[in-house]
Amino acid sequence: MVTKTHGNRDFGDLKAMPKPRDTAPKVTVNNISAKWTEESPNPTLQNISFRLKPGDLLAVIGPVGAGKSSLLMTILEELSVFEGSIQTVGSISYASQEPWNFNNSVRNNILFGTEYNESRYKRVVEVCALKRDFQIFPFGDKTLVGERGVSLSGGQKARITLARALYRNSDIVLMDDPLSAVDTSVAEHIFDKCIVDYLCNKILTHQIQFIRKATQILVLNDEGKCLGLGSYDELQSRGLDFMTLLKDESKETTTPVTTVEDKNLVHLDRDSLMRSFSMTSVEAKKDRNLTKSSASITDSIDMANMDFMDADESDDPHIQEEQRESGSIDSRVYWEYVKAGAGPLLAIFGILATLSSQTIFHGSDLFLTAWTDKNQARGHSTDSAEQRMDVYIYSGLIGLLFVTTFIRAITWFVMCMRASVNLHNNIFIRLLRAPIFFFDNNPVGRILNRFGKDLGVIDEFLPATSFDLNIIIGQTIGIIVVLGLVNPYLVIPAIFIFAIVGCIRAVYIKSARDIKRFEALTRSPVYSHVSTTISGLASVRAYGVQESFERQFYVYQNDHSATWFTFVGTSRGLGLAIDWFCVAYIIIISLVLMIFPDGIPGGSAGLALSSALMLTGVTAWGVRQSAEMESQMTSVERIIEYSRLPQEAALTAHDSRKPPPDWPSKGRIELNHMYLFYEGSDKPVLKNLNFIIKSGEKIGIVGRTGAGKSSIISALFRMVEPKGEIVMDGINTGSIGLHDLRCVLSIIPQDPVVFTGSV
Repeated sequence: MVTKTHGNRDFGDLKAMPKPRDTAPKVTVNNISAKWTEESPNPTLQNISFRLKPGDLLAVIGPVGAGKSSLLMTILEELSVFEGSIQTVGSISYASQEPWNFNNSVRNNILFGTEYNESRYKRVVEVCALKRDFQIFPFGDKTLVGERGVSLSGGQKARITLARALYRNSDIVLMDDPLSAVDTSVAEHIFDKCIVDYLCNKILTHQIQFIRKATQILVLNDEGKCLGLGSYDELQSRGLDFMTLLKDESKETTTPVTTVEDKNLVHLDRDSLMRSFSMTSVEAKKDRNLTKSSASITDSIDMANMDFMDADESDDPHIQEEQRESGSIDSRVYWEYVKAGAGPLLAIFGILATLSSQTIFHGSDLFLTAWTDKNQARGHSTDSAEQRMDVYIYSGLIGLLFVTTFIRAITWFVMCMRASVNLHNNIFIRLLRAPIFFFDNNPVGRILNRFGKDLGVIDEFLPATSFDLNIIIGQTIGIIVVLGLVNPYLVIPAIFIFAIVGCIRAVYIKSARDIKRFEALTRSPVYSHVSTTISGLASVRAYGVQESFERQFYVYQNDHSATWFTFVGTSRGLGLAIDWFCVAYIIIISLVLMIFPDGIPGGSAGLALSSALMLTGVTAWGVRQSAEMESQMTSVERIIEYSRLPQEAALTAHDSRKPPPDWPSKGRIELNHMYLFYEGSDKPVLKNLNFIIKSGEKIGIVGRTGAGKSSIISALFRMVEPKGEIVMDGINTGSIGLHDLRCVLSIIPQDPVVFTGSV
């Protein structure tokens, strides 16, 4: 038994609480008041009470914003109740108002982690009018729906969501306007086969006489208060004209209303009444064994026995993998990065700052060595004037080194900052102009991965790594020159050490580069899974499949952690191998200085030994940083990949092809032999459409779910470029700019979009 009293729910608890199996299903709502936020001055629901026992059907009616959906959220424990209590016994299924589907097959969206029962599955598919859809899907019910169900029509998404609620075979079924996106003919089939037959008394139909079948009707006003609770006859006997609420809502949704004169009642068409209800029903399930969830959400089930399945097992679809480059980073990637960060003048200035800074750095060391050797040759005799001059010169070199190093750093990081900004702006513009099919085929996690992690690497890590490498290269060349000036023999072991370290780096970089690419790829599913789970969190909790989604998250996260751990491990192994050879090099330098003690002055010997120590550290750090930079350049590679995204047609056309300022003045639309193909498909969605819409006409487009009604709108807006002609007021829309076309059209989309901010 799950009991909810006033107080906030702990949303951190993702596990479904166990329900006893020896108690009849029921729902008891005792004087609850609820609101979405504590800061809200007015409660969403106020003083609501009812009790449902097995076999009861509660129909909740009210105007828009009355709190019908909020009441279901309180039963699902998604809305905080600050007064009263809710008690539910039995398993719950939930069909949400906004259909939610995850990126997997249609079948797995219906099963949702439960075991496959062929007879029940086929029955649910039949009553939800999905059989015909499975026949036209390229892979039947194994067809991938895409993230957010982008490959499905609105009606198909709604019916799959409904099928998920029915297949669960739960004690309590919550339906929140599940058929709002379904056309009339399909809605009639679902009402007849699903609601009247399969669910019996679980939900109301559009006819007045069916309202009488509800054991209780809860009437809410626009303040979330209960206007009445009882059966149809009881409410009528009290003189409560609750049907007026449906009339008001039908006007709100611009649904036609007709009057039945002999009964003085309002008769609504099927869609109007369906959209006025949020239904809660409890079915008696005595002596029933509930099906336990034992199958993974991503399990594959053999569908060979399904008579409406023709897809071959070997041809099962697979989720499109993110593209991965292989091999070494192309030199063009480095050039694109440099070109994005620096113009010719800035690049030349940066090179001069680097050369001058490094020359002064090693020049000061050579001057200090000469100064020391000179004092050693003189013994204890010193010339104070000459000493002061040496101090002034050395101080001047140090001051000049500070200035040039500062200019070098500022120039470098300005170049990196410009590169990051330009790369971001470039792919952002390209993404805004990318065609719709790109967003249909790429989960939001992939896009967020590029803009989040990859750009984060370019912003935060690549500048420091590349600057370190810039310093390391300059210091390495300078140290080799210094060692050659002290004793040419000291250069020979350095050459061998560089050759060995270079071989080690070559072996390391082959693995580290690809491991870093794999790490970037394994990060995208984590983002996508979290995004999908959050968007459907109410359904995930309602069905009690939190553990399945947690396990899937752990799978994705473990894959990413494994690649990251491998990358870190290879980096540490590289460092250890280099340290061994660097120690060997220091020993060789020490032996050379011991062999020629008399030929090398003390200052020069000290400079050679300190330079050797510095060279070993610089070499080890340089190899790590060069490998790290190449790994980080994979982020630049992935960003540049998005800079080559396909683009929509031009926003504006040439002046000679621009429509007149008053276009369109009449609103006449003509389609001539119009075909529409979606990306990657050679089968047209719309075939040879020819019709004329005259000025002032109001046209209704009818057709079965998935017939292409929304595709006509996509063609009019050129979201997908059609073949053939669409002529508006004598101008072919395919010959003008997209901005010129879309700024004169308006649309109320099938899936409403609300932006952050006030109404």
